[in-house]
Amino acid sequence: MEKEFADHREQLYPMLMDPVQIQEKGQGQILNAPIAEGLFVIYGIEEADDKIRYLQFQDLRDWGISQTTVHITAIRNLERRTEGLRINKLDTPQGGRPMYIWHVEDGYDAARILLPKWLEELAEGVQGQLVIGVPHRNWLVALGDDDQELVQVVARKVRAEHQSAEFPVSPYMYTWTGAGLERYQVQGG
Repeated sequence: MEKEFADHREQLYPMLMDPVQIQEKGQGQILNAPIAEGLFVIYGIEEADDKIRYLQFQDLRDWGISQTTVHITAIRNLERRTEGLRINKLDTPQGGRPMYIWHVEDGYDAARILLPKWLEELAEGVQGQLVIGVPHRNWLVALGDDDQELVQVVARKVRAEHQSAEFPVSPYMYTWTGAGLERYQVQGG
């Protein structure tokens, strides 16, 4: 018999996964939701020995809860896990062109794109519109779009990382609108 949702609540986290992987790994049964074009959230329960059990649609039926409840719980857990962690800021010696790299490698780096408060802080620290790449689950990059040449370089790196990733998320770049995420159209790319 499955444990009740309350027994899993503290180990539940959001994760991002490429839609092809969602289908291949779960045969359409992994609980998922689109966040933006080509960007999907799934949910995992941390188990012993660094294993993750992906939530299935059947889990919602067994527990009698909604996907909204799962999402809110997972986001709160990720917020707690992220407290006190610092993101690496890369900058030129002259200042300007800041770029942020999140690379903790806890399996939730890309999922931090789901934290609005954190995205708002990043948006305040860049020049132009905030642009974000999440090629695989252990990497998130954020920069401003005032330097389109740099955005193009980062977009190429994101696509390359995505193609060779063990746990791919998305080859696309995204922007934070203040209300949600949208796919970003890289100029010349």
